[in-house]
Parts: sequence; structure tokens; C-alpha cells
Amino acid sequence: MATKARYYNIEGTIRNGFKLSRDYETLDFNFIKLGDEGVKAFAKSRSVKQLKRLTLSNNKLTAEGAQALAESSNLPMLESLKMYRNKIGDEGIKALAESDKFPKLKSLRLALNGIGPQGARSIATSKNFSGLTGLVLAENKLGDEGIKHLSAATSLTHLEILDLRKNGITDKGVIALSKSSNFPNLQVIELSDNHLTDMGKNTLSGFLIQNLVRKRTKETEEGMVCDLSNLGIGDLECGFIAKYDGFDNLTQLYLELNKITAEGMRELAHSKNVMNLRLLSLDRNKIGDEGIRYIVESEKLQNLAHLMVEYNEITDEGLQAIATSELMTNLLRLYIEGNPYTDDGFAMLAESEYLQQLEYPEFVREEAIEEVDEAVEEFEDVEIEDVDEEEDLGDDEDLTKQVIR
Repeated sequence: MATKARYYNIEGTIRNGFKLSRDYETLDFNFIKLGDEGVKAFAKSRSVKQLKRLTLSNNKLTAEGAQALAESSNLPMLESLKMYRNKIGDEGIKALAESDKFPKLKSLRLALNGIGPQGARSIATSKNFSGLTGLVLAENKLGDEGIKHLSAATSLTHLEILDLRKNGITDKGVIALSKSSNFPNLQVIELSDNHLTDMGKNTLSGFLIQNLVRKRTKETEEGMVCDLSNLGIGDLECGFIAKYDGFDNLTQLYLELNKITAEGMRELAHSKNVMNLRLLSLDRNKIGDEGIRYIVESEKLQNLAHLMVEYNEITDEGLQAIATSELMTNLLRLYIEGNPYTDDGFAMLAESEYLQQLEYPEFVREEAIEEVDEAVEEFEDVEIEDVDEEEDLGDDEDLTKQVIR
């Protein structure tokens, strides 16, 4: 009977790997083709006990290799395990999921490994993956059944990134995931190259934005502060923010560096969630003059004291809307730099009868100018009589005598 080849020089391979990575915490065996026998030898090596990041992609591994890793006691510090393009299948992921040998594992990447619904079930029911923040299962065979299993997971509460690209998933699977309350920290779900319609994509967006709102909202003495800056948020997400039922006394909302247009602003302006808002930051979006009108005409936003709308394609028309709004009387600071307005538009703000509390930008108002002019006129009306120096001061000698005395 033929015997399997043994992997003789694993220590040399490990040493070379550490040399290339320049530390004793990272090993990248991508394309080295260790195979199952090599991984078995690797798993027995004590020289990897400080290892934190391990890559075994393209190594022709099967469930046997995964089992060897799962049984190793030499990887207690491992935080990241990447095994793209192998063939560990459902049996291999089951072995990893049942192992308690990776107490610090945070990132598990298993794209292209022939994993199906039962593999997803093993992940979902595991108590050993509770520390995972990133899980990549792209280009496997999970389907809707697999994503339903994942949706039922109760130990993946720290998960922030989930990659399920190209898994034969439909709207049905996405809806099941969106109804799950088991992923409070999930911020990124990659579902491209699946069979989703607009309904499925919109459902996914709603699920994600609510998670992001929960994650990025904090309580302060002045009220709730929500920071959703630079997340690629658009009008669709604004609709979900407007309907979010977890806000209690939201006072500051940061939405700069997103993709919000007037339509998204309309959703927010009509929301009960913004009734106590004191600060609204929308810098570098595309709300335009129409979006400004939604803001200044909203009775729900009349408590605004700080409004940031820099680089939003706002013209004189938008500034006029602000200047003539009876609802903007509480405005203290207005940031409008980077918009295509003119001096005429800026002057409208200075002349507004409603923006009397505005501290920034600063204006030289007409009233102040008139008062200065009147003071100058009064000063000019005063006649100054000529002074007779000889009569009043006397000569230098007399003055000197007076000082001495």
C-alpha cells in the first residue's frame, strides 16, 4: 500500500517565512503548496507559537489539512487565518468551528473553498467564533439556506465585516438576514455577484444603515450625537435615518462627505427625529438650492443653531432662501464656503431681518455703519477756537518757573 509523502523541511520553510515577513508574527505561504502533509507538520511545530497572521491560500488543502490546524495547540495567538482557494469544504469548516484552539481569532477568510449550507450552519452554531470581526465566505455555495443559517447565529455579535459575494443568494436570503438582531456591529456586507433585485439591495441598505446608526450614536449631556460622515450614504439611507426609531433627543447629526442630494434632505427635513437638532453638518454633499429650501422651510429644523453646508452647489438662490426664512432665527453659525454664490447672495445674509443672532459669518451691518457716520458728523459740527499760545501758556521761561515751584 502506498504511503503519503512526508513533509521533511517544515522548520526551514517556517524560518524562511519569518525572514521574509521580518517578524515572528506573520507567515504567508500563499502558492507554496504545502498540501495537507505540510500543514500537518506545520501544526506540530512549536516555532509558530507567537504567530498572529497565517496565510495558506492556494495550498491544495482539504478537510484533512483543516483538521490538522483545528487540533494544533501551537497557535494560541492566531488572530487572522486566510485560506483562499483550497478545498476544505463543509467538513473542514466544521473542524475549525468545533476547535477551541484559536481563542484570539478575529479574521477568518475562506473564499473559494466549496463551502455549502452545512458549512454555514457549523459557523452559526459554533461557540468558538465569538471573537470574529471579519468573516469572508465569498465564492462558495451557501445560497439562501446558508445565509439563513448565518442569520440565526447568536455568537457572531462582534462581526463587523461579512463577505458573501457570489454565493447564489437571492432577495429571500437577504430579507432573512435583515430581520436578524444577531449582528449589532455589522457595518459592511458584500453581496455583489448574487441574484439580488433592487428590493433586495434596498433591504440590505436599510439593515446596514440602522446598524451604523446604532454603532455611531453616543449619548452626551446635551443629547444624542450621531456621526455618519464619509460612509457613502445616499438618499435611500437618509430615508432609513429619517424613520429610525432609536433616536431620543438627537441634537447633533454629522453627514459630511456623503452622496446626499435634495431628495435625501427632503426625507430628513420631514422627520420627527430632527426636532431637537442643534447642529447639522452636510459639508461636501450635493443638496443644492433645493435641499437648502427643505432645511429652511422645515418647522422640525427651526432649533438649528449650527448649519454646515460647504461645497454643496448652493447659489445665491439658496442663500436668499436662508436669509428670508422666518424659521432660521436661532441660527448662530452658518458655513457656506466652497459654494458658487456671489457677493450679492452673501449680502442677502447680512441684510436678513431673521438672522440677527448669527455670529459667523460676521457682517458689518448697515445700522452700525449709520451710527458711525452720525458720530463723525457730530464731531465735525464742533467748532474749535484758536488758542493764543502767548496768552494761555506764557513764554518758556515762565512755564519753567511754574514747574519748579
